[in-house]
Amino acid sequence: FFTLAQACPAPGARGLGVMASSSGKYDNVIKSGLKLKGGDAKSREIGVKVKKKKKQSETDQLAEQLQVQAEQQAEEQMELVKGATRGPTQSEKSFQLAREKRGSARVAEAIQYTHRQRMDKLNAHLGSLSEHFDIPKVGPG
Repeated sequence: FFTLAQACPAPGARGLGVMASSSGKYDNVIKSGLKLKGGDAKSREIGVKVKKKKKQSETDQLAEQLQVQAEQQAEEQMELVKGATRGPTQSEKSFQLAREKRGSARVAEAIQYTHRQRMDKLNAHLGSLSEHFDIPKVGPG
């Protein structure tokens, strides 16, 4: 390190003789450029700003952990619900199939005849019955 008297000569002195004779003073000076800490080639360029990483606060970390736990609980709940529900058994499937067949047969029978044909058929059936099934007359007349 230099003292103030060595770096700045007295006001009346020219300083030329002092500087020429003191070449040994600058032997241990580093002549390379400045090396800045933590910088890569991009940060050394002029005008380029390096963005610093923001540290998460404790509340943000807690919120993130709670959110992850909530998602895991929701997934577990969905798996439980999915495992608890079951499809129809073989007997339930056969019952549904038989019911659909009976319903389709009923519809096919209903659309086979018109209303007039059904009434004619009913009258023919009632006419073939004996008098035992007739409606008795009640009252004068």
